[in-house]
Amino acid sequence: MPSETPENPPFAPYVSRENIRLTTVYSTPWAYDPGHVQRTADAPVGVLNLGRLADFYDRSRQQLPRVIHHEALDCATISCRRWRGGAPAGAHIWYFALPSGQVLVALTLDVPGSLVDTIPLLEDLYYANVQCGGTPLERIAADRIGCVPNGDGVIPGFLPERHQLVFHSVRTAEEVPADDVVQRLIYRTNLPYRPEHSSIQFPAELNRRPTTVGALGPYVSVLCGHQDYLENCVLLSAVQAVGAAARLREIRDVTNSYVQRFRTRSADQRSTRERRSTLEAISNGLSQLELELSYSVEAGGDIGTLVPALRVESFHNALFSTMGLTERAAIIGQMLSRLGNAINAELTSVESAEQRAADRRRIRTVVAVTFVTTVTATLGLLFGFFGVNASQVDGQRSMFDEYYAPVYALISVILAVGFLIFAGMLLHERWSERRERGVHVWEGVHRILEREFGSVLLTPGTRRLPGARRPDAPGTRTAAR
Repeated sequence: MPSETPENPPFAPYVSRENIRLTTVYSTPWAYDPGHVQRTADAPVGVLNLGRLADFYDRSRQQLPRVIHHEALDCATISCRRWRGGAPAGAHIWYFALPSGQVLVALTLDVPGSLVDTIPLLEDLYYANVQCGGTPLERIAADRIGCVPNGDGVIPGFLPERHQLVFHSVRTAEEVPADDVVQRLIYRTNLPYRPEHSSIQFPAELNRRPTTVGALGPYVSVLCGHQDYLENCVLLSAVQAVGAAARLREIRDVTNSYVQRFRTRSADQRSTRERRSTLEAISNGLSQLELELSYSVEAGGDIGTLVPALRVESFHNALFSTMGLTERAAIIGQMLSRLGNAINAELTSVESAEQRAADRRRIRTVVAVTFVTTVTATLGLLFGFFGVNASQVDGQRSMFDEYYAPVYALISVILAVGFLIFAGMLLHERWSERRERGVHVWEGVHRILEREFGSVLLTPGTRRLPGARRPDAPGTRTAAR
């Protein structure tokens, strides 16, 4: 027997709403200190009805969006550029903060009419062509969040990343919107289409019942006939997806700026110290970007670990997939990895150049010190001999007298022996280098086996095998009988 009957209503009743609810999530350039957000923003379970999943969302509140502020707007003062359907029945604006500190804004409007009639309003909401009391939506959001004008006197507006949610109640299977109506909403155009050329996804768990619909597009998602708490879970997933898309674009922009700095590093930097400083700064920035990519984008794509609910996980995974976040994250991850490899290679080149410069400085110092030491040692030997009080030193003779020729000869022999020792060591070093360069890898391995296990290393061409035929001698595979 069916478990849900008029006598046995479901635990969480399906939405019975007369109006159509449109929610648009906007990404913004505003950000809070993550620690400040955790202290001041509210957990979603305290503001949104999450039904039977509230415990899971509360347990993982440190990893999920939080609500900074929400308020109702005066519906009578709301005006749009294309929408001519009258004032909405309800209007609310929400401010969310992600664990990274990103701030996102969501505008919810409850409007009467049919689904197709809301297409012009969806277009206005997507491009933020909405005013309340003559003030643009971006200005209202900036004032509420505390954003002040920048140095140019301009208040930064919304970023390009955004996603729209269309919620509609369905009581019977006859009220389920047709696929053509769904595609008109997702593509925001009242035109027919060919289903074989569509990017719309229909997650299985959201379309399991005859009265439920779940259709996801890159910019608009349509959900009909679901419970209120599931709509709130979908809203939180959309906030995560839009925030991840915005952060992904920002990471790519910063990576491209790093690539430009890396390409032009040799044009304006001549010293290795400046090159090292630039490369170290880029390397430090890449480490921060890789961490942000992992925890603000890739980790946000997994909701099943935090909230074990089939419909929530089905929507969340399909949304990240249809928005292309998984593939883009992999591409940008490869960009960061390859740029990091190039920087490491360049740092190795800089270290080699610095080592060569250090070797040259050391050689110059050694040559100068050796020259001074040689001269002073020679003069020390000479003047040490003439300074002794011995009968061999005649005070009546000049130091250049032939009488002292044996002493000069002895000093010359000492210097010559030192030079011969240096030349012999230099020749031995060069011979050792040539011998090491001549050893093949395979030969080195077999030398180890020969030394350790008694293997025999043969030299090709030293001895001819018995009965070996010359290469030019003809022969057959079998002997002639």
